[in-house]
Parts: sequence; structure tokens; C-alpha cells
Amino acid sequence: MNGPPSPVSLKATEEVTNELFRLLVQSVKDYAIFLLDASGHVASWNEGAQRIKGYTETEIVGKHFSVFYPQSVKDSGWPDYELKTAAAEGRFEDEGWRVRNDGSMFWADVVITALRDESGTLVGFAKVTRDLTERRQAEEELRQGEERYRLLVDAVQDYAIFMLDPNGYVMTWNSGAERLKGYKAEEIIGQHFSKFYPPERAAEGFPEQELHIARTEGRFEEENWRVRKDGTCFWANVVLTAVYKDGKLQGFSKVTRDITDRRYLTDQLNERVAELAETNRTLGEKNREVETFVYSVSHDVRGPLVNLQGFNREIQRSSAEVLSVLESDPAVPAGVLNRARHIISGDMRESSAFMESAVAHLGRIVDALLRLSRLGRVEYEYSFTNVSEIVKSVVRSLQGTIQEKGAQIIVQDLPSVWADPSAIEQIFANLISNALRYSDPTRRPRIEIGGSSDSAEGLARYYVKDNGLGIPEHAIRDVFTAFRRFHPEAGPGEGMGLVMVRRVVERHNGKIRVESKVGQGTLFSLEFPNTVRNA
Repeated sequence: MNGPPSPVSLKATEEVTNELFRLLVQSVKDYAIFLLDASGHVASWNEGAQRIKGYTETEIVGKHFSVFYPQSVKDSGWPDYELKTAAAEGRFEDEGWRVRNDGSMFWADVVITALRDESGTLVGFAKVTRDLTERRQAEEELRQGEERYRLLVDAVQDYAIFMLDPNGYVMTWNSGAERLKGYKAEEIIGQHFSKFYPPERAAEGFPEQELHIARTEGRFEEENWRVRKDGTCFWANVVLTAVYKDGKLQGFSKVTRDITDRRYLTDQLNERVAELAETNRTLGEKNREVETFVYSVSHDVRGPLVNLQGFNREIQRSSAEVLSVLESDPAVPAGVLNRARHIISGDMRESSAFMESAVAHLGRIVDALLRLSRLGRVEYEYSFTNVSEIVKSVVRSLQGTIQEKGAQIIVQDLPSVWADPSAIEQIFANLISNALRYSDPTRRPRIEIGGSSDSAEGLARYYVKDNGLGIPEHAIRDVFTAFRRFHPEAGPGEGMGLVMVRRVVERHNGKIRVESKVGQGTLFSLEFPNTVRNA
């Protein structure tokens, strides 16, 4: 590398300075930077603006800048509001939809800066537009008049935009660079740009590597740490572009933006995601422990229940035998015999029936708990599942109940989904059965099953809607809680069906929601990711 040239004098001729600014603006191709006159008409245009907005210079110069806004935004007076705010406050920044020449839309970050002459008179506006549609930092290519180029670049506050000579020495400086990096123009012009790098990166030759890449490939872009004058570091997005004139390298344009806040938020988000992943792992382990405990307890309870059933039957048999003995003995007084008959055939038989019913109910609860505990250990076999055929099969299996209730079942076209077929069958069988069970006896039951596919989000959505009894508003939050039943008069049940439905849905990384009003009916909404994944 050649030794540093003598510092460029800040009192260099206006022609040389303006030429440097012109080259600087011309070299930036990823940002649209142009001038508006005081009334908002386009006064200059550049290649970056043409690339982003689609207008040539002859098509757009002289037209009002509101042509870049959607009609609804123009009708609201927003473009005029932007200019008034920029004139009053010095600058205006906004993100929103903008319109290209061909009518297509793009999401833009826009900074409008008021330009005033030495007397303070408003002479126009500098407008910087950045296309955020593809989520990348865009450089604005500037093609302005010689003095206007200088005013435009110097007015930009949110970007450090400056020129380097072919060896990496600073040749121009703008107010954005001063604000971002802390150096005044007289302090930094003529200094090597490696001053902006942490010492260890500068010592390893990164600045020279970046110049080499920009020289050979046309541009270089990275995100990394940079150093301000006061020694503090900031996370910067940097675009370095080689500037050529007549085939000869004139230097490099450098556009830098401070994105420390974005990096900080990203780091926080990553930390939070890691914390949530660890929490989820811990909860998963505890859930498996609970499932194992429930399975063990339920399995152990089944034995005593079977014994209770056997003992109850033995009591019934023994009671009948005692009564038979009493009836066959003529020595037994009639009063005693009648009393024995009342106790054995009445009280004991009734108590035995209550015991048998209670044991049967407890047995059903144990069975439900066992089924719920097994859900966490089921190895699903995922495939591209025809949900329409599964739902039709479920409806066919429920024909007896459907005919008994006189229900109307409507099955719309349902999208297929990547899931376990048996699990999908279990979900819809439970929801449709519930809709039949809790139908309103005052009107004909009507159950509608529908769905849609959202390819953009990779989701399959379904719903089961009925006109049944409905769920009280205060009970909605408990609808997926075990052993909760809101209409016990509708028939037997343990209140475990919806608990298992939610568990199956969540095992498929899906979501289930419920909306309901008493006397109107209930709507269950399901959502599944429709992408191939490991079972």
C-alpha cells in the first residue's frame, strides 16, 4: 500500500468537491435519493430511483412525488402532510406501501429532509427511499446536480455516506457520518478508513480485504462491529461500492448505518427462544412423568375395581342364598322372614346396584385416564391424509345416532393434511359425537364440517359447527379441562373427550379454539401445519 497522500484541504475548489459528491451519489445503486422542489415536484432523478420505482428521468422529472403513493394514501393527504412535517421539523421518516411505474407495490422506508439555503429559505427536499420488500439494506444511487448532490448527501442524517480514494483514505464526509461516527470533517478527511474498525480487525487486515473484494467484485457488504471516535462500538451495516469513471477506479463509496438496536433485539429474541426451548423441554419431561404416574396409578386401580365387582356379585349371591335358607326353614317366624326379605331384596339389592354403578363409572374414568396417558407415548405415523374421506367415514359410523336425532350433517370439501390418519379420525369422531350428544331438543340438529388450506402460511384449517345447547360463557375457559361437563342431563360421559382432542391436536403442533353461545351452538376451529415432518 502506498503511503498516505497529503490531506485533502477543506478549502478545495468547489468544482472538485462537487465532482466527488457527484461520483459518490452515482456510485450508490441500492438507494433512491433524489430532490423535490419546495412544492413536492421531482427536480432530479437517478439510476437507483429508476431501478426501485421504474420511471426514467424524462418520465418523472417535473411530476409531483405523490405519484409514488397508493390512491387511498393520496386521497388522505398524506404526501402533503409529509412535506409539511419535514419543513416544520427538518425531517420526516415513514414506512409504508409505495407504487412503482408498473403499478406493483413495494414496502419502503422513506426519509424526507428539508433543504434550506444560507438564509434559511426552504429550497426543496432531499428524499431517500429504501426498498425493504426483500429485507435487505439498499444503497441509494444519487444523480443530482453538482451543488444539489452536495446538499443532498450532506442533509442525510441517518446514514454515513462518504467517499474513499482507491487506497482507502477518506475524501468526503457528510453530517450523517459525523453523527454516526463522531468525527468532524476536518478531523477525518485524509485519514485511513481502518480507524473505524476494532483494533484487532484492523490488525488482521480486514479493511484491506474489503477494498480488494469491492475492487474485484464491484461491491462488498457486511454487518459487524465498528468504532466511533469516542471508542464506543456499534453494530453496523456497511456497503462498500467501487466507483469507476471511464474504466478507471476513482475510489469507493461507503454507506454505513447503525443497526445496534436491531442486533440487540435479535440477541434478546434468541436468548428468549433458548429459554423457552429449555422451559418446554423441562415441561415435556414433567409431563411425561405425570403421564407415567397416571398410567401407573390407573393400572393399579383397575385391579381393586375388578375385585370390588367380584365382591359385589359374591354379596349378591350370598344374600340370595341366605334368603333361600331362611325361606326353607319352617321354624323361622314369619315376621323375621319378612324383615329379612325386605333387607335382602330391598336395601341390600339397592345398595349393591349403587355400588355396581359407582364401580362401573370409576372404571370408565380409569379407562379414560389410561387412554389419555397413552396419548403422550403414541408414535404417530404421518402421511398425506385425506381428511374428507375420514370425516365421511366417521359420519357413516354415526348413522344410527344421526337418524335417531334427525340430524342434518353437512360436510364441505376438506383439504388434506400431513398427519396421522387415526389421530384425525379420533379428533373428528369426538367433535361430531359431542355435537350430536349436546344437540338442542327444541330444534333439528344441524352440524357443519368445513375447512380451507393456506398455502402461503403452510396451514390446513378446519371447523365443526353446530346449533346445539351451547356452552356457558363462564365455562368456555374450562372446556378442555378433564372431568368438566356442562350439560350432564344430555347423557353419560366422563368429561375427557375434549381433553384428549386437544392433546392429539397439540401432538400434531396444531391449535384448537372454541366459540359458543348458550341457545345458539358451538364452533370448534382447528389449525394444523401442513408440512412434511418427522413423526
